[in-house]
Amino acid sequence: MSVFKLPHSLCDELAGMIRRFWWDQKEGKNKMAWLSWDKMCVPKEEGGLGFQDLKAFNLALLAKQSWRLQMNNNSLVHRVLKARYFPNTDFLHAELGTKPSFAWRSILAAQTVVQSGYHWQVGDGKSIGVWTDHWLPRPSTFRVLTPPTLLPVNTTMDSLMDQESGEWNLNLINQVFFHEDATSILSIPLSRHKPKDRMIWAFTPRGRFTINSAYKVARTITQLPTSAETSQSNKQARFWCHIWNLHIPNKIKNFMWKACNNILPIKANLYHRQVIDDPTCEACTLELKTVGHLFWECNVAKEL
Repeated sequence: MSVFKLPHSLCDELAGMIRRFWWDQKEGKNKMAWLSWDKMCVPKEEGGLGFQDLKAFNLALLAKQSWRLQMNNNSLVHRVLKARYFPNTDFLHAELGTKPSFAWRSILAAQTVVQSGYHWQVGDGKSIGVWTDHWLPRPSTFRVLTPPTLLPVNTTMDSLMDQESGEWNLNLINQVFFHEDATSILSIPLSRHKPKDRMIWAFTPRGRFTINSAYKVARTITQLPTSAETSQSNKQARFWCHIWNLHIPNKIKNFMWKACNNILPIKANLYHRQVIDDPTCEACTLELKTVGHLFWECNVAKEL
């Protein structure tokens, strides 16, 4: 079944229409945007609303076709495009070329998604570039951190193996690579049967390409980077999951989400946007009416 892909310009236009519709419905005639669309597209466990980014989703659909080009070398489409645009290399390293067609431009737009999502499964090591390919079991980059100083840039993986025993060349690996890289390399199991190296999709358990996993990769490329994987970000993820899993009406969950993101139309925020002239709390007349003051610090709130 073929999938219809949208041009990026149309994706941007549709995203703008959705944003305008969202805020028109939420704010009525005022049309005051309290949070950017990019932040609302952030997953719920990271503090957003999980709306789908049309541009990233379109890239994921295009990446499906790009992945087929990389994996199905015998298809008619692959043979035609390869002869025209990348005769001396594979799709991962293809360039736009001269006078490219609209179809080729669209497919190549998703090349970065495929480049970020592929991973080599080590077999005989003859197809994998030590310094250039993704092959380490390190989800952040899948590449070595050691600079190529002792081995040439075009060195392949089989140079790191003892061809007689079929095991890793322990002395060479410890000599060439940083300790972290050496540990990761030695953790990769090798087969004595020496099968051919196999390219897989890195972000699914079985190595199969899926639109959902490609969408997540595309979002990291098209959107602002999210918070790093730290203990603090893990605590925030648990906090947001707790909020959204509460057995309360959805409108209360949405209200709590707005309060935690400080996007409620309270006096301090309206004053900051130059909507009103006085941000003072009308209940106590002592301090600014912020989210913290409204729900916890105000004397009236404490009595409640």
